[in-house]
Amino acid sequence: MPRERRPRVVVIDDETQTRRTFAMAYPQLNVVGSYPSVEEGVPRSSDVDLVVLDLMLDTGASTDGVLQGTAAVHRLSELSKVCLYTDERRPLVIARCFAAGALGLVRKSDSLEDNIAGFLKAAAGSPVVPRSMVGLAELLAKRDRLPELTERQVQVLNARARGESWRSLSHRLEISPKTAYDHLEAV
Repeated sequence: MPRERRPRVVVIDDETQTRRTFAMAYPQLNVVGSYPSVEEGVPRSSDVDLVVLDLMLDTGASTDGVLQGTAAVHRLSELSKVCLYTDERRPLVIARCFAAGALGLVRKSDSLEDNIAGFLKAAAGSPVVPRSMVGLAELLAKRDRLPELTERQVQVLNARARGESWRSLSHRLEISPKTAYDHLEAV
């Protein structure tokens, strides 16, 4: 009996430990590359079955010009199937990533067994939507769009999805940390 081909995967995650141990944790996948940024992973992403993308990449002090969040999902989904690998819990952030082209979501905090099942399913082209997202997905499908956000809410949401601190965010946008937090809570 011929052995099944393992799905070819690129991992994009800023955590060194995740990049170094991903192939050992998931031997059912053929990890052909691990990169700390989307920019480094894009050149290798067109010839794989799946890109596993950490949603909150730490980019250091500056986030200018760094491809993250929905923009990263959109860019990568033009090349391959994309599965988010994150513990991001805000439904709207995840919904926007699905709208940008993500095929699935696998939580870092879930079991290895659940995660590999999700990765294999996404690599095969099937959506991987956690139960917690199904209700939101149905609501968005009925409305045929995401909720309207103000420009400031989008700025705060994007910055926090990238992992920017409240202090840095409020300084950059010239608002108080409380105001920044209030913008996010309104979402």
